[in-house]
Amino acid sequence: MKNLVLSTTAVIALMGSAAFAQTTSVVPASTVSLIEVTTDLEAIQNAEAAEVWVNIDADLALAIEARFAERMAAEGAEIIIDIDEVSLATSFEQAIGSEESYLQGDILYRVPGPDNNASYTLKVSSLQAQAFYPDGTSISDITQGSDIYYAAMIDAFADNVVRNLDASQEELATE
Repeated sequence: MKNLVLSTTAVIALMGSAAFAQTTSVVPASTVSLIEVTTDLEAIQNAEAAEVWVNIDADLALAIEARFAERMAAEGAEIIIDIDEVSLATSFEQAIGSEESYLQGDILYRVPGPDNNASYTLKVSSLQAQAFYPDGTSISDITQGSDIYYAAMIDAFADNVVRNLDASQEELATE
């Protein structure tokens, strides 16, 4: 009788784990449930840079969320971004339109299911961000503190986050 109870318990446990495995794989990997951006602005030694980037957390999260608008859901991947404060301050002193002026952050994707998480460092230069300048913008008129530069850097970074998540999901789907 004792063996029967243990066997029944084992079968129920296995069924439960199979049901759990099914529920974790039901969540579409391309949906996003959370976008979190953090920057320690107090760590930036350049006061002008800190002032320009003061809203980066909210602005970048909103830019990414806008790109995922159709795919935001209660369950899905979590995108956690930690912006590199040193790069914000250092790149602020570099020339616009160069590879030395950049926005960098560590990206963590938490995707439902075992072993689906990924992390990497993303670096977007002001050279790459030029593609996001409004038509007719003269680079010589752009400064580190301009709204055009700020918006272009945010947009370039957000586009790369979305592109990389989509690419990683395609890679997981083919495995």
